[in-house]
Amino acid sequence: MGWNGKTVLITGAGSRGGIGAATAHAFARDGATVLITGRNQERGDEVVADIVAAGGRARFLLADLGDPADVDRLVKEAGDVDVLVNNAASYRDSIAPSFDQSLAANVESWDVNIRAAFALTTGFARGMAARGGGAVVNVSSIAGTRHMPFMSTYGAQKAAIDSYTRSWAVEWGPANVRVIGIAPGNVSSENVVEFIGPERFRTMAESSPLGRLGTPEEIADVIAFVASDRASFLTGQTIFVDGGHMAKAV
Repeated sequence: MGWNGKTVLITGAGSRGGIGAATAHAFARDGATVLITGRNQERGDEVVADIVAAGGRARFLLADLGDPADVDRLVKEAGDVDVLVNNAASYRDSIAPSFDQSLAANVESWDVNIRAAFALTTGFARGMAARGGGAVVNVSSIAGTRHMPFMSTYGAQKAAIDSYTRSWAVEWGPANVRVIGIAPGNVSSENVVEFIGPERFRTMAESSPLGRLGTPEEIADVIAFVASDRASFLTGQTIFVDGGHMAKAV
């Protein structure tokens, strides 16, 4: 899709097998210079090595998005960015019965999922606007729209991201900065399968209209498309990429 000369930063892309790494591959395959972030240098270096081995350009930026100072440093270190993909998410301590959630874990997930996304987006979008345009893709979730057991905090955070998507699109549209949300359904990323468990995932697959789970690569291809000039009149929308899950839920 013609990303030569463009720089794309993807948060939460510093480990193999997830949506972030797959998205980094999708952009790099079409010529972008990809900046990926994560909290583990060794795993991040592995993703970079995979991209470079496939002929792409990539760099890993170690960053803890739960640390405001680290987020500010990341904005400065990354430099000019043409596309930002807010993919990183904290959920391990905030997907639980509300009575069982600790306030500390709840706050940590809000810091990563909301505060960091706000700081990164406003930090990079300012430069996009000054240079004549750019794109922000917020990775949301069907949990932001559909009420699910034990996902009160995570769902509220994703609903907030969806609201940011709409507001930012209206606010920055005149500067040609597009903001689009992608809401995956049940996806067989390695970290999520490990967290939820393979048995539950098999049940989810059977309940899908397509009869299977999505793959990280399928989500990544949609992210790369909506950020491209081929979707130049698309902004302010959160698109369900869920194998028909939400259609069935209606």
